[in-house]
Amino acid sequence: MKARQKELLYDLLKEFPEYIDEIEKNGVNNLSSESVEKIIDIFLTAFTNYGLEDDDEPNKYGLEIEDLIDIVNDAD
Repeated sequence: MKARQKELLYDLLKEFPEYIDEIEKNGVNNLSSESVEKIIDIFLTAFTNYGLEDDDEPNKYGLEIEDLIDIVNDAD
């Protein structure tokens, strides 16, 4: 995971320290299925709220969130 991806990951999860703790302890590739599902939900909410242009195409932030979704989803 690149530094920017890790920064964004922690920023998106700042209100959910339990997931940050789990990632720190076990790594992103060893998350529980339940955690993966909840983290993806958090990412999708951020994507919907901040990651789309007016024409519903992903903006730069949205593309970064999509990358994180792929990384976390691969862990499941």
